[in-house]
Parts: sequence; C-alpha cells; structure tokens
Amino acid sequence: LEQNQTHAEQETMEVTLKTEVEAGASGFSVMGGGNEGIFIKKVLKESPASKIFSLREGDQLLSATIFFDNIKYEDALKILQYSEPYRVQFSLKRKIAGKEELEHIHSTVQYKKERVSQVDI
Repeated sequence: LEQNQTHAEQETMEVTLKTEVEAGASGFSVMGGGNEGIFIKKVLKESPASKIFSLREGDQLLSATIFFDNIKYEDALKILQYSEPYRVQFSLKRKIAGKEELEHIHSTVQYKKERVSQVDI
C-alpha cells in the first residue's frame, strides 16, 4: 500500500524583540533544554511577556540579552557566573587607543550588521 503523505514544511524566522521600557520579561514559563533547545511553554495573557514581547507558546528562545545599566553588582555577578559554560555575546563600550583600532572595530560592526537583522518594538 502506498500512502500519499503531504508533509507541510513549517517556515521559521529569527526575530529580535527589544524594548526600552524597564519592564522585565515576566509572565512566561519555559521547557526543554540540552540539545532540543529552550521553548516557551506558557505565556500569561496580560504579562510583559505577552504585551511587550509578544511571546507565543512554542517559540524557541535562542538567546536573551540582559542590559547592565542600573543593575545590582550581585545580580550582574550571578548572571556572568551562570553564563560561563555557554556561548555568550557581549556588547561593550571601550575607550579607543588609536586609529587602527577604530578601523578594526568599524569593520567588525559592519560585518555583524550584514549578518543580523533586528525587529525593534
């Protein structure tokens, strides 16, 4: 017996959700871990996770950026310690020594801009 199975491919897209409001990202739970990844399990309807970030159940959480402005030292230390065994991306402000360093940084930033697209909300 032959069965015709139509296998609908699901398209995915990567989106960066960002807010300037210091509301945090409360009101959701996650599941998974390890090789399978982290997924949004549940989102409370009137929470910042729903209203500001528009998180949906089933979304895969690829990364999270925590901004260090107005953060307690102890909290920053915990975040950095817990992140040690994982792949991390830092955003830095650095005093620049000379012109060569400025040109190197500019070329790196241009390269990143070509590879990353963001959606700001």
